[in-house]
Amino acid sequence: MAALHPFTGLALAVSAVAVTMAASRWWLSLAVAAAALAAAAAAGTARRLAALSAAVLAPLWLSQLMVHALFDRAGSQVLISAGPVRLTAEGLAAAGGLGLRTAAFVLVVLLYSLTVDRANLVRALDAAGVPAQFGYIIAATLALVPATAGRLQAIAQAQAVRGAGGRSLPARIRAARLQAVPLVLSSIQDATERSVHLQLRGFPGGRDRTQYRSVQYRPGGQALVILVLCLAAAAAAALALPAGA
Repeated sequence: MAALHPFTGLALAVSAVAVTMAASRWWLSLAVAAAALAAAAAAGTARRLAALSAAVLAPLWLSQLMVHALFDRAGSQVLISAGPVRLTAEGLAAAGGLGLRTAAFVLVVLLYSLTVDRANLVRALDAAGVPAQFGYIIAATLALVPATAGRLQAIAQAQAVRGAGGRSLPARIRAARLQAVPLVLSSIQDATERSVHLQLRGFPGGRDRTQYRSVQYRPGGQALVILVLCLAAAAAAALALPAGA
């Protein structure tokens, strides 16, 4: 997506998410997730995407499994029943479907955030007349995940050099605490420094601000964005309708 106009990549990502959520088909969710991984591999960000998506999806999948599968009371096909635990085929299917849809959503969003050129995105938003504050919030949000991941890795390496950590549960909890405190403090310090720099530069700069380099659509790029969004909206609306409607 880095070679595309930021709005073109955004339209493709939004369309994929909208159609996947509206369709609620496991095979479509699986296909979208596989396509996102393939695109990440082509862009050279497969490892980062896999690591970030695993960190996001692991607790979500666990919660869906517990809510919809392990303690299901509505399903009739009971697979395991032991005390409060009641694993049913219907609950397992529901948890699996939700898990695949969530995976498709997370992979597509993270893929866009990892591959989009944030500077070009800010330029495109500015050229479209979007307030500078809003563009900065979007760019900062997209940069938050990779920046936090890199900062956390540096903190973990520093703690490992100092001998912190271990494989036991108390050692892991202590290591997590030792990593969380400097991570939060460094994030606050970073936000403070950015605020000072923005104020010194007169951010947002008023209506007369200009961009040194503008971001141009490829030939037919705007028409492609409109076409993709219209097709996605039509497909989502058609898939969301009841079968007999």
